[in-house]
Amino acid sequence: MLDKFEWKKWIWPLGIGIVLWLLTPLKPNAINVTAWHLFAIFIATIIACVTKPLPMMATTLIAVVIATMTGIFKMDEVAAGFGNSTAWMVAMCMFIAAGFIKSGLGKRIAYFFVKTFGKKTLGLAYALSFVETILAIGIPSNNARVNGIMYPIIDNLSKEMGSDPEKGTQRNMGSFLVFNEYEINIVTSTMFLTGLAGNMVALGIAKTQNISISWMQWFAAAIVPGLISLLVVPFILYKIYPPKVKETPNAHAWADGKLNELGKMTAAEKIMAIIFVLAVVLWLIGSKFGIDATEVSFIAVALLLITGVINVKDMLGQSFAWNILTWLSIIMLMSQKLMTLGFFPWFSKTLGSSLQGMNWVLVLVILYLAYFYLHYLFPSVSTQISALYAGFLSIAIGAGVPHIMAALMLAFAGSLYLSTSSYSAGPAALLSSTGYVSNKDWWKLSAIIGLVLNVIWLGGGLLWTKVIGMW
Repeated sequence: MLDKFEWKKWIWPLGIGIVLWLLTPLKPNAINVTAWHLFAIFIATIIACVTKPLPMMATTLIAVVIATMTGIFKMDEVAAGFGNSTAWMVAMCMFIAAGFIKSGLGKRIAYFFVKTFGKKTLGLAYALSFVETILAIGIPSNNARVNGIMYPIIDNLSKEMGSDPEKGTQRNMGSFLVFNEYEINIVTSTMFLTGLAGNMVALGIAKTQNISISWMQWFAAAIVPGLISLLVVPFILYKIYPPKVKETPNAHAWADGKLNELGKMTAAEKIMAIIFVLAVVLWLIGSKFGIDATEVSFIAVALLLITGVINVKDMLGQSFAWNILTWLSIIMLMSQKLMTLGFFPWFSKTLGSSLQGMNWVLVLVILYLAYFYLHYLFPSVSTQISALYAGFLSIAIGAGVPHIMAALMLAFAGSLYLSTSSYSAGPAALLSSTGYVSNKDWWKLSAIIGLVLNVIWLGGGLLWTKVIGMW
């Protein structure tokens, strides 16, 4: 049986791609024919990633076949493109995430912190926020953290404390904890390069424009605004969206019971913990010994396989990892080729020159805010990054923004912009449909916290990066 052919979703990508191709005689003189043709295919591919006539993996494969058949790429170039280190790092981190969930270590950590700090609802929020932070270091899927670990615990805990959407008691405690989890998930996704696959996608694209940022550089720039956000967000939500139940004396006993159910730490959990700590240490200091972040992720996965924490079947079951490995490799291959052919340098110089004379900080603020609020138009993190990041980065560079600041701040916005809508990403779609937070409250609270995060990360972030000498 054939899959349904979504012909309507092909209209825009094919139409615009063909029109751009036919406009080759009118192209700017500074751009050669090959670069213009690749630009037409690239734009059509990005539009198809938005309209989604097929999944991104299929769309990008079709695009690279067209580019090869028209002589833009040689097959050796395409094959070499699948050796992209950034794409492989994303895939490896997804396999590490599988180890966290399969071993049960993530749940044990969460129960421990609820037991230790769960006497008050605000204390519970901070305890769960701390768990999110730990998990984000090595789990680059915000979906995996929310769907696989955090939400089931928050849901069970809320209902145990008498806060249940089906009984109309969600505002007792669950609404506050659920929305806090969503916003903290955004913060932790931004704090670590490995906290969100989109972060690595952005920096992979930045690399095609000759900008390289290490795990440690990202962490150094993000740690202060990240910690401020972790402290401020739960408190603000507690004030503007307060739970009716402020004291949670039973949470300790509930978490203790869950830990008793789990029993003693298993060998898999202990090994997972050791390998996770090793990976974090190597991400922090590995560059001093010639070990980059991608190599660290490979080492961690190899150790998980050797020790039996995960197996090949677990790896094959991570469809998201293989999907992103394919489409990200192709998108970055196209971006690199557009750079080599001179398209992005021309784009940067042409559009950036219109902003020349304007203070680069102001340019960065304008581009950051535009990039952030454009996410209302996108239902996917990776789709917007693939569609807009390279162009926004080129404009920033052309306008004189320091390269590392342009790449970092726009990459930060690429996860912070999840605080916009109920369709901004997978976790939003899940949590907004649980009944704990009404649609009206979701949009209102997202807008408020989004503004708070922009003040902290754009305003405070620029000040902090100045203090540590990044500009």
